[in-house]
Parts: sequence; structure tokens; C-alpha cells
Amino acid sequence: MFTYIKPEFMIHAFTKQRDTTLKDRSICVARLGDLAVNMSLIDENSFALSLENVKDGAQYSGRAFNIKKSAEEDIVPIVEDLFRKMQLLNDQEVFNKREHVWKMYAMDWLENQGISFDDYIDSRMSHLTKDEGFHWKGLEEYLSSDYLNVVDTMRIIEKYSQSEEEKKEYIDFVARDIVELRRHYSLAAMQEKFDEHNARFANRKMFAFGIEVEADSRDEAREKLKKIIGEEKETFVIRG
Repeated sequence: MFTYIKPEFMIHAFTKQRDTTLKDRSICVARLGDLAVNMSLIDENSFALSLENVKDGAQYSGRAFNIKKSAEEDIVPIVEDLFRKMQLLNDQEVFNKREHVWKMYAMDWLENQGISFDDYIDSRMSHLTKDEGFHWKGLEEYLSSDYLNVVDTMRIIEKYSQSEEEKKEYIDFVARDIVELRRHYSLAAMQEKFDEHNARFANRKMFAFGIEVEADSRDEAREKLKKIIGEEKETFVIRG
């Protein structure tokens, strides 16, 4: 979510913009995908905040505020609620589109097996568990594997889209979504490595010993110590 105006600065933003930008158009407070929370002018003391779809113009929620009757702290929880609604609507839209692509993948799987969808539903296979019968991957498994193959996912969309408009919509969507999912899985993998490292570090015990090395300089002494330690140097800390 891109937040252009924080919830606690709504009145401040309104008073700054009411005689300029807001006279001509609404301004975007926050944006997420095709959804936006916009501020619009009612009069010199009042403004409206609305949650809407900038693509099709659909409006989901809205509130009007009078700055003579409302303080910033009164507005904050209402704005935060609009932000939460925007996040929920976006999450549902993303889920619906992912599920739609997954259904396209299922149709492609059936075709590759030489089975029509009607025959599959009418057959015993549709009532078997995955371990007992032949089934396509579940939604979560698909999203973390085949879906991330951009070329194959684009091919499926081009093949099963019902119109050019649908094809463009879903190709644009998966291009963005796959990047986001790859980043999510990369971050999850990185976090797993950090957790493993922290666990090893937390369980590691360190013991200190005194040792003297004959050498002409501190650097020479350190190099001699490293040679003595050998391949286990990562488990030693040389101080000095």
C-alpha cells in the first residue's frame, strides 16, 4: 500500500489543498492496486474520504468530515478502517484472480491427460484423494511451484482466456503477482537461514584461553595463529 497522506494529517492536508488542488479534483490519500482512498472537497470546512476502484469507478465506502467539528484524533480511526477495508478488498481480488488462473491450469492438466472436465467430474477419479488418484496440484502448491513459471503461466492464460480483454487483464496481473510472490518466497528463505544461524549461535558455547606466539609483529602473530587453527578458523575469535 502506498500511503501519500498519513491518517493523522488529514485535516492538515485538507487545509493546505482546499483552495488549490481540491478545487479542481480529488487527491489520492492511499493506493493499493486498482483501489484508492481519495479526498474530495465539499465546502471550505468539509471534505469527504471515499474508498473506490479507480479502474471501474465503483465506490465501496466513504465518510464526510467537518473540520470545525472533528479533530485529527477523531478522524484517524476512521481513516485506518478505510485502509483496512482497502487491504481486505485487494487481498480478495488477488485471491480470486490467482484461483481463476489455477482453474485454467486445472483445465490444461485435464487436457494433457486426455480427460474432459465433464468426464472427470462424472468419474470415480474426482472422488479419490490425491494419493489414490490422479489430480492436479492444489491452489497453494500450484502457487508455490508451476505458477511461478512465467512462460508456462502466460501460455495457459493465452490458451484459456475467453476474450482479449480477459487475456490482457490476467497477463498484466500475473506479471506483477509473480514478481511479488518470488520476492515473498525469497524473503521467507532468507528468514529461514537467519533463524537457523541464530539458533546455532544461541546454542554455541565459547571458551577463552591465553596463548603467546613468537613473532616480529602483531600481524605476523595473527597469521601464525590462523595457520595453527587451519580450516576451523570460523569457530575461533582472535582478539589482539
